[in-house]
Amino acid sequence: MHMKKNICDSVIGTLLIIQGKTKNGLNTRQDLAEMGIQLQLHPRFDGKKIYLPPACHTLSRKEKISFCQCLRQVKVPQGYSSNIKSLVQLKDLKLVGLKFHDCHVLMQQLLVMAI
Repeated sequence: MHMKKNICDSVIGTLLIIQGKTKNGLNTRQDLAEMGIQLQLHPRFDGKKIYLPPACHTLSRKEKISFCQCLRQVKVPQGYSSNIKSLVQLKDLKLVGLKFHDCHVLMQQLLVMAI
């Protein structure tokens, strides 16, 4: 039961690049480099800065805004799920307060529509 919520949080965190929720960080990229796969995603060191090339699933700011606005405009029947609109924060471009059933609805039906 909790696995679906964890997967949902990881997917949303990775798509929207939410700090602490994304699974596409420096450690993941260093693991790719150690395994010698996905060369285009390896971290690049430029003096003191580390550059992580964008992955194919990385959304631009404009795409994140569009994604969040789409979810904010979704209307569902009463009792179907929480009011998804209230869970979307356009200012921070993230979803907060998702319950298990909200994650289920989001993963099964709304995520496909929003993307």
